[in-house]
Amino acid sequence: MSRPSVHPLTCRLLAPLLLVLTLFAGAAHAHAVLQSTTPADGSLLQTAPGTAALVFNEPVRPLAIRLIAPDGSETDLTDQVAAAAALQIPLPELERGTHVLSWRVASDDGHPVAGSLIFSLAEVTGAAITAETRDPALSMVIWAARFLMAAGLVLGVGGALYGAISPLPPAARRPVAGAVLLGLVAAPAYLGLHGLDALGLGFAALADAAPWRAAAGTAFGPSTGLAMLAALTALAALRWPLLGWVALAALAAAYATSGHAGAAEPRWLTRPMVFLHLAALCFWIGALLPLALSLTPSRQGIAPPALRRYSAVLPVAVILLLGSGLALAIVQLGPDPAAWWSPYGAILAAKLALLAALFMLAAFNRWRLTGPALGGAPHALARLRRMIAAELVLALLILALAAGWRFTPPPRALAQITAQPAPAAYGHLHSTEVMANLIITPGKAGPALIEIELTDSTFAPLGAMAVTLGLSLPDRGIEQLTREARLADGHENLWIIPDLVLPLAGIWTLDLEVRQSRFSLLRLAGEIEIK
Repeated sequence: MSRPSVHPLTCRLLAPLLLVLTLFAGAAHAHAVLQSTTPADGSLLQTAPGTAALVFNEPVRPLAIRLIAPDGSETDLTDQVAAAAALQIPLPELERGTHVLSWRVASDDGHPVAGSLIFSLAEVTGAAITAETRDPALSMVIWAARFLMAAGLVLGVGGALYGAISPLPPAARRPVAGAVLLGLVAAPAYLGLHGLDALGLGFAALADAAPWRAAAGTAFGPSTGLAMLAALTALAALRWPLLGWVALAALAAAYATSGHAGAAEPRWLTRPMVFLHLAALCFWIGALLPLALSLTPSRQGIAPPALRRYSAVLPVAVILLLGSGLALAIVQLGPDPAAWWSPYGAILAAKLALLAALFMLAAFNRWRLTGPALGGAPHALARLRRMIAAELVLALLILALAAGWRFTPPPRALAQITAQPAPAAYGHLHSTEVMANLIITPGKAGPALIEIELTDSTFAPLGAMAVTLGLSLPDRGIEQLTREARLADGHENLWIIPDLVLPLAGIWTLDLEVRQSRFSLLRLAGEIEIK
């Protein structure tokens, strides 16, 4: 049997895609990473700062910025902060004690990034709040909305595209329309839920405008609008089939303009790759439902031409899917293999396993079942229909896995985080006569520089004859390490230990001896956390 030519349909498939590839080039970074803060996290200040600064690796948009005072009262500072890579946050008059600056921002890829900056003025009184945790129920609903949106739009737009290539079977019109409507409903629902997550709100806040405004201001706002436009166009394509190409372009553009992959650098590569990946996925997966419904004994006169057209173009879609997926995986994984062992990497591994099964099933259908089915054999048609249904199930499982990436930063972003210098660790020891502020840089296990600033009870500089620091880690069985500090050049009350090695992370016990004279020895005790 001679194989059908793929050239005319290949051109029809590629031409609309290539026309829009240049729409997605641009220069920006991806996935916001906090690089530094002013004041430093955990610092003890003697004078109140007028502003705080959060410096990221890319411009971010503030979603919620709150200052929690030592007494637990809150001040909303969101409206006073402009979008930028370095957020400048004006602070009100501060009282003595520990303050928490809680922040949420939208990164360039549309996902929310949150954290807290803790600093103390004059004395440490303990953190005013505990760290926020993600609501598991909200996470599950967000995942479900993301999955239903993707499944509905891929099947619906893909089904509409099928109608632009081959007549859509009457039995497929209602399922395709149902898939489109599912995506059309799930898309705005996902946008609202994304707003809840961005602001850290509960389900009841969906009735307010705040989460909708917050979500619309991220990259997911215009992306969701494009996705809904694609759905409406797909519905119109059920009557005017050529609109299926327009729906495909709109949906591929929607996914290319938001999310981890579309926001990754270099965008001249990643955005076109996301566009091609989604377009190829829609053609392949979206055609499965109408194709299966066309393979019935009562429609043998229609099934072979539809199957022949689909079989001719499928290799092109598979090549585009594999090539674009490989390019995106290389970018997202990044150069550091150690970062690949992450939740993102686990989802990718599971997705690749399902893709391998899907490719093998598709290859079996293409090379073993298509020929007999084209001959109109009833048993071959029935068997091929069952195998196509199995393909569809695998495809839906892959989409479900991909929806989980909403909660997992890619390894390239994790590598950016680990590449940042570790913040210093801060400790404060005091008695009625002397206070000591300790700074260990960096505040992690390994070689470190220790600075010890001595003051009296009125915060005036306090001199000393000698300073000795002892550190122990009882939980890990490490007995006290004792080091003599030396006075820093040009200072009267700053002592340093430049060559200390802290072998393990944990809560270290501090024992500080301050000798003021031959007959006066003051001892201070406390703890400091090394990460």
